[in-house]
Amino acid sequence: MDSVDLDQVMDEIIPRGDTRPPAPPAANFPARQRTRGGDDAMAALDLVSQAAAAIKELEKQSAQAVARAHGAANAVREKLERAEDRGDRAEAALRKSEAEAADLTAALIQTRKDLDALQSRLAVKQADLVAMEQRAIAAEKRATEADAAVQRIVDAIRTQLPVKPGEQGKPIA
Repeated sequence: MDSVDLDQVMDEIIPRGDTRPPAPPAANFPARQRTRGGDDAMAALDLVSQAAAAIKELEKQSAQAVARAHGAANAVREKLERAEDRGDRAEAALRKSEAEAADLTAALIQTRKDLDALQSRLAVKQADLVAMEQRAIAAEKRATEADAAVQRIVDAIRTQLPVKPGEQGKPIA
C-alpha cells in the first residue's frame, strides 16, 4: 500500500491499550512515501483533530443530556415524594374518617338503644297515666255519688226531723 496506515498513526497519537505493535517510524519508509507520508500524516492528524473535536462535542452533548436526565429524574423523584406524602396524608385522613365513622356509628347505636328504652318507659308512663286518669274518673264518680248519697241522707234527715216553729224553711246545718 502506498499510504500510511491511518490506524497506526492514530495508535501513535491516541494509545488504545491494545496489543497491536506500534507503527514503524517514518524513517523506515522510502523517500517517495515519506514525502507523501508527511502529507498523509498531516491529513491524518487533521482527521484525528477533527475526530477529537467531534468526540469532545459529543462528550459535551452527552454531559448536557446526562445533566438534563438527572434534572428530569430529580424532578420526577420530587413529584413522586410529594405524591407519596399526599398519599400518606390521604391514608391518615381516611383512617381518621373511618375511626370517626366507627365512633359515630357506635354513638348512633347507643342513642338508638337509649331512645328505645325511653320510648318503652314513655309507653309505661302513658299506660300509668291512662290508669290514673281512669282511677281519677272513677274517684270523681264515686265522690259525686258519695256527695249525692250524703245529700240524700241530709234530705232524708231533714224530712224526718221535726221543724221548730219559726225556723221553717231554714236548713239545718
